[in-house]
Amino acid sequence: MSKITTKKIIPLLFIAVGLVFAIVGFTHLGFWDTVEGPMPGFFPSIMAIVMIFSGIIAFIQSFKEDGNVEYKAPEFLVISAGIGIFVATFIIGLIPTIIVYIILWLKLFEKSSWKNTLIILAITLFITIGVFGTWLGIQFPKGILENIL
Repeated sequence: MSKITTKKIIPLLFIAVGLVFAIVGFTHLGFWDTVEGPMPGFFPSIMAIVMIFSGIIAFIQSFKEDGNVEYKAPEFLVISAGIGIFVATFIIGLIPTIIVYIILWLKLFEKSSWKNTLIILAITLFITIGVFGTWLGIQFPKGILENIL
């Protein structure tokens, strides 16, 4: 019997989260309307399916690999950024969180110029607001400050 390690636990977590998103996407948000096309659950459902398949493949791979996983500091920075995005979304909302994250990441960690940072920010906001907000009709979290502002 093989040892239970993070190589096995993390893919199982991905599968579980993917299943939750798939169920919510298909049942509560709706996937496709014959008249209007994609509904708010379209993209989350597709990403959930990708997460489930990726988790299954990673879980199978975990039995073929030997040795312990070595975690390095930059990897924890990415995990911390993900947690920060999650928390900030509930406080200030998704769109302001995206703006802050992109500016901080590109300026502090990637050392990008302001020109490149603003171009990437504009493209990201166009995709987020235009495609997901307007076309797919997804309502973004506004955070606990929604009623104050």
